[in-house]
Amino acid sequence: MSLPSTRLFIPVIAGVSLFGLGFWAGKRQTTAPDGAARATGAAEAEATFGARPGASLSSNPYQHDEGGGSAGGAAPGAGSSEESAMDLARILENPDRIGREQDLESLGSRDFAGGLDWKSTAAGIGDLVDRGAYLKGVITAWAGENPRAAVEYLGTLGLSPRAALVPHAVSIWANQDPESAEAWVIALANGEVKDQAVESLYRSWAVRDPETAAARGLALGDESARFRALAAVVKEWSANDLASVGRWASSLEDPNLKDFATMAVADEMSSRAPREAMRWASEHLAKDAKANPAIISLVASKAGFESPRETFDWLKSVRPSPEAASSLAGVAAYLTEEDPEFAWKDFAALPPQIRDLAAAPVATTLGSQDPESGKRWLEQLPEGPSKDWATSAFTAGWATRNPAAAETWAKSLPEGSRKNAALQGLNQSNGESGAGGRAPGTL
Repeated sequence: MSLPSTRLFIPVIAGVSLFGLGFWAGKRQTTAPDGAARATGAAEAEATFGARPGASLSSNPYQHDEGGGSAGGAAPGAGSSEESAMDLARILENPDRIGREQDLESLGSRDFAGGLDWKSTAAGIGDLVDRGAYLKGVITAWAGENPRAAVEYLGTLGLSPRAALVPHAVSIWANQDPESAEAWVIALANGEVKDQAVESLYRSWAVRDPETAAARGLALGDESARFRALAAVVKEWSANDLASVGRWASSLEDPNLKDFATMAVADEMSSRAPREAMRWASEHLAKDAKANPAIISLVASKAGFESPRETFDWLKSVRPSPEAASSLAGVAAYLTEEDPEFAWKDFAALPPQIRDLAAAPVATTLGSQDPESGKRWLEQLPEGPSKDWATSAFTAGWATRNPAAAETWAKSLPEGSRKNAALQGLNQSNGESGAGGRAPGTL
């Protein structure tokens, strides 16, 4: 049974929704997993601990060098078990969480390279996050030497450390022998560990050879793993060659895979090159009658934040659709925030249908930023459902900043539909449902 691409697209590429339902944003990791671009853990440990012969605690033991780690809190060289224990005690006293975790990771790599009893050391670290940082260093060094042994060891641990460390080890393995890493990952039981390992594997593989990684991902028998692998490939491929990944996505034959891949490409492209994303999305929609129109909302969500004026003009040029309409409304809010004069100079010149869609987002922005200007702007709107909807949105926006003032104004309005709309806006700002949440004439 075919799995709809949207079921997998949402958890893999988060933060996509129609503007009419609100704005979205998300942090993205745009580089390969840790292991794909790092030297072995032993080398990093040498840089952290071995570069300071005779090092001792300074007056500020937690001051950091450029590369991270404690400037004076580490003993030199590979060291003995006693030296390692002393280093561990000093590191665990560091109140700087980031520095502490960096030093624990380096210590784990050093202890593994030195043949020390790192298992006992790890077991003695009570804080699970700190223990995980130490074990990450161990696994970094181990996977650099023998990735299969490292991942087999991780298989003996509980779910939490496996989910955290297996993808890291797999990314290192993929740099050395991606085919063998793939065979091991595909044999894992379905679940969180496998899902993350698949993403890590194909992202690392795509750094070196995106075409092969894409082809191998397409050949996976499990549909869930296939979509996940393709999302990982697209993320890395887009970081280096937008044109090639765009052509590849458009060339796919399977409708579900093509829909998924083109949406993934649009997501990455709109973050990296908004103008190219708008051009590419228009071209894709023109060439493929079955193309997913949600690509408009996806591109507009990011391009609109970067270039609201250009995105607004682009949305006016695309084929009318619910996706284009809701995106126009959202970008209008971005545009008003960037240039408040838009509400006064440009809004009235918009076609009537677009004015109806954009009125409420513009009003919301004015309400939160400049209520006095917003009240004057509302007065010049023609009477009707669009004005009532904008009044509700304006009050809701104002109430997020000054609920008492917004309530006083709403209650001062003369009885009628506009006052009712303003009061509904107050209810919305308090989390209650109201009638002001949809533009007249929209779906």
